[in-house]
Amino acid sequence: MKRLAGILFISIYMLAFAEFHQLLRIPYLVKHFDYHRQIDPQISVVKFLSIHYLGPIIVDDDFTQDQQLPFRDVDSHTLIGSVVVSLEPIVISIDPPELSSAEFFIYNEVNKPQFDAIDIFQPPRCA
Repeated sequence: MKRLAGILFISIYMLAFAEFHQLLRIPYLVKHFDYHRQIDPQISVVKFLSIHYLGPIIVDDDFTQDQQLPFRDVDSHTLIGSVVVSLEPIVISIDPPELSSAEFFIYNEVNKPQFDAIDIFQPPRCA
């Protein structure tokens, strides 16, 4: 029973999220090949596949039938991602920073130049 359920779930997953649902269109391929055989009895399977899959897309009287062929175009875009969850607790320890006991003095210079000597954006100076 478990095997049958597993096969069922894998089948549903593959048909829903991959291009395997295109395999369900194989009867259209056989039917369309028979249609081309009625028109041209000398056509081979390789020639039929090269007309419909290898060449450029040709819009003709059976274009709607051509679009029903499997793997003719991609019609589903899926993004599959996975997430790994760890069941172990993560311990984060944060140590508080040490307080410095040094004293800082702010000097107020009276004759401090307004611009630094290396500053390139200086106003013109009078001589």
